[in-house]
Amino acid sequence: MIRTVHRAKYVLAEPDLLLKDAAVHVSDPGRISRIEPWNSPPAHLPVEVVDWGSAVIMPGLVNAHTHLELTSLRNELTQFSSFSDWISQLVSRRRLWSRGDFSKSIREGARQALASGTTMIGDISSAGIGFVAARNSALRRVIFEEVMALSPDQAEDALCRLEPILETEDPGGLLEHGISPHSPYTVSPELYRRATELARRKKILLATHVAETREEREFLQEGTGDLRNFAIAAGSFPDGWNPPGLPPVPYLDSLGVLGPNCLLIHCNYLDSESMSRILKARSSVVYCPRSHDFFGHPEHPIRQLLDFGVNVALGTDSLASNFSLSMIDEMRFLYKKRKDLRAEEILRAATLNGAAALGNGAGIGRLRRGFWADMTVIGLPPNLGSRQLANQVLEGAGECLATIVQGQIAWRKEAV
Repeated sequence: MIRTVHRAKYVLAEPDLLLKDAAVHVSDPGRISRIEPWNSPPAHLPVEVVDWGSAVIMPGLVNAHTHLELTSLRNELTQFSSFSDWISQLVSRRRLWSRGDFSKSIREGARQALASGTTMIGDISSAGIGFVAARNSALRRVIFEEVMALSPDQAEDALCRLEPILETEDPGGLLEHGISPHSPYTVSPELYRRATELARRKKILLATHVAETREEREFLQEGTGDLRNFAIAAGSFPDGWNPPGLPPVPYLDSLGVLGPNCLLIHCNYLDSESMSRILKARSSVVYCPRSHDFFGHPEHPIRQLLDFGVNVALGTDSLASNFSLSMIDEMRFLYKKRKDLRAEEILRAATLNGAAALGNGAGIGRLRRGFWADMTVIGLPPNLGSRQLANQVLEGAGECLATIVQGQIAWRKEAV
């Protein structure tokens, strides 16, 4: 039975499918039962009508990569001499935090995400409490438990600490587990292989930061540079370590890490061979535009990746390298920055591509019968026409009015 009808001036069912004066019908389980031109429902049916007026209802925005536990670091790490210096400052700040501090930061990050139209995120958790801290939020999440150990001898201990966390269950159905070996410069080949095996055995996703900096490539191919010095200073550089002599993506491919369940985070520095390997393995790439800009990297290869046919999603990264967790802000920044990307491509990267990367492409990311009613409502100026609506929204027209997750209004802008 239909439970709720959401009506608006526009419904953007997919980035290139715009309906005027339409309604999204949501059934009791929180799934979309149909989308059709607006007609007042029969009076005898028990239907709640939510009329959003001059607005566009669109698929819920997906933030495929962030670290909610770092939300409290907003504007705290803006002065640094290098990437490794930034990491050192981050680690030093985190050491002072209690479990309560981490929980508070996670909850605030979730609140900010919902208040900006995000319905689902891929969240990295290194404190081991992300799954528990997320239970009372209406935000849909894949929580990637982070593991690090450059010494092969520490792989067993890292996984032993991880496995009990992966047994935690979510009665609400909005949380899923994932695994995140941090990066090629903090994770040994042994730990990468075993984490990959564990993810596949449990049929969960794996995410890893890769090809993020030039220093990472130098570390893997030559065994020199800032990241080596950082590991030595941190006491984590193992005796007898030798560089694999490969670029980041081919290195992970040689370890068997790439695959359909794998998210490759950042990928700021790629060559054609690396892109071909990513496509062949059917891995997804998550690009974080404002974090990329924060560190001053050259132009991201998103255009080439899309042309290759790789699934590219968008993320905000954390507030330690960004200024908001808003995917609307992220898309608008990218639209302004990259004139070689169409508005529809950016919207798809922040909806369907993100859902697919997080293993939910069959039920989230577009407004279609049978899909979960995860929706973002953006209020529009009354005189805004439908011509190139996606472009107008990414140029700055409108603001988030509501965030709907599984048919429930998870956040709503208060009336002025």
